[in-house]
Amino acid sequence: MKEETRIMIAFGLALAVIILFSILPSGKKPDTKTAPHSEKTIAPEVEICSEFEISDRIMTFENELYDASVDLLGGKIVKFALKNYTRPGEERFLFFQNGNTLADIVEGETEQVNYAVCSDSTLDVLVLKGRYNGIEILKQLKKYPSRYSMDVSIVRTNIQDKSIIAPSLNVSLGSVKLDKSRPEESSIEFLVLNSGKPYKFNVARQMKERISGNACVFKTRYHLYYFKSTQPVEFYVESKASEVRWGIILSKVELDPESSSEFPFLLYIGPSDYFIAKSEIDDMRVFGTGFFVSMGRLIFYVLNSIHKVIPNWGFAIVVLTILIKVIFFPLTRTSLRSMKQIQKLRPYLQDLQKKYKDNPQLMQKEMMNLYKAYKINPLSGCLPMLIQIPIFVGFFLALRSSIYLRGSGFIFWIKDLSLPDTIAKIAGFPINILPFIMLVSSFLQMRITPAVEQSQKMMNIIFPFMLFFLFYNFSSGLLLYWVTMNVLSLLENYYIYKLSK
Repeated sequence: MKEETRIMIAFGLALAVIILFSILPSGKKPDTKTAPHSEKTIAPEVEICSEFEISDRIMTFENELYDASVDLLGGKIVKFALKNYTRPGEERFLFFQNGNTLADIVEGETEQVNYAVCSDSTLDVLVLKGRYNGIEILKQLKKYPSRYSMDVSIVRTNIQDKSIIAPSLNVSLGSVKLDKSRPEESSIEFLVLNSGKPYKFNVARQMKERISGNACVFKTRYHLYYFKSTQPVEFYVESKASEVRWGIILSKVELDPESSSEFPFLLYIGPSDYFIAKSEIDDMRVFGTGFFVSMGRLIFYVLNSIHKVIPNWGFAIVVLTILIKVIFFPLTRTSLRSMKQIQKLRPYLQDLQKKYKDNPQLMQKEMMNLYKAYKINPLSGCLPMLIQIPIFVGFFLALRSSIYLRGSGFIFWIKDLSLPDTIAKIAGFPINILPFIMLVSSFLQMRITPAVEQSQKMMNIIFPFMLFFLFYNFSSGLLLYWVTMNVLSLLENYYIYKLSK
């Protein structure tokens, strides 16, 4: 089960139970609509090569942020690795090895085009030249300092003395193995963008499709592959049982002698983190929209501001949690006091339930009159949870794809805030400490919170265990927030009930 699903289940159940016991007496499927002016067909006209041979003719291509290797056979990027955001024991954050980005196959051919390094190449621009059947192909890759994106152009030139029709060209943009044992790469989003609504591919099912557009996005938790052209092009995507491949099809074109056809585009390979990629990608549809997404960005903006002062992401999370708790303390205090007043009124409420057991509508009316007389809001107990839901979901979305936390430790046994805080494995089962701390602190918090109904007391016992199982394999950064919130709630409840009588 995906983390997104577990978190929504947890809060959905929690909210439903809390509302139920507060007001009652005891007793997207992926979008499959094709974007406007797009044509969807099955199986592209250019056959997708199942495997791309890799030679030993490798060129290095790098800047301050990444290392890349380009194979002259096919003119493809076969390796890409980030120099930052490494975990202990990693020299580089490897995106892919033995890849096929920018590999090309000519229609009707089975072999890749052999390229040579052109004399026009410089330190910032790699120009490759290849030929097939009287056509010259120039493939240019231009990198920029401190940027993950590069400008790429593919130029087909007729070097014959007669007009010809250059055949279609299949250009691979990437591929990824589907490995359920690697959860960071199992949550995949694939979009084709144009002027209409984004077209979403469901890569979980086997398919072979193509659709026209100006841009495509392939995104996992940390990886982002983004392609954008100034002119529409046909994208293809092929999903098999264990792999997803995607690319573009440059259609046939008639070329006069010595004339050319150029296809320029932007290629971004780098972190999917919004705060990193937004400066190079201007289409917000790539990063997602909506209330919770915006909440997550706001929370991470504040978290990053704290991190600039406290250069430890773990302590920054703790400080942010304290700030959130302080801001909402007046509301929490009012809510807890109201719940305690309802508890004192329990004998009167029970009398009303017995008296009007045959007339539920009148019973509810009399109960509301009683609440009104004592100036009690029966739903006030829901308010802290209602507020905590968007904050926690926003926190989850902010930390889930934040590459800044990758490889960042906290203290003691927490070495990587982007991973569960596993200290050992017994028979292959991970032993994580923070979920147990969360369980104990949640249980204590529920125990000291006044339960209005007997059935609510049972919920106070069940709910901590439900959270424990749902959140057991969550990242330690997210659980650190939850544990800190629980500890602060315990202190808050002690203050309200013990010191402010």
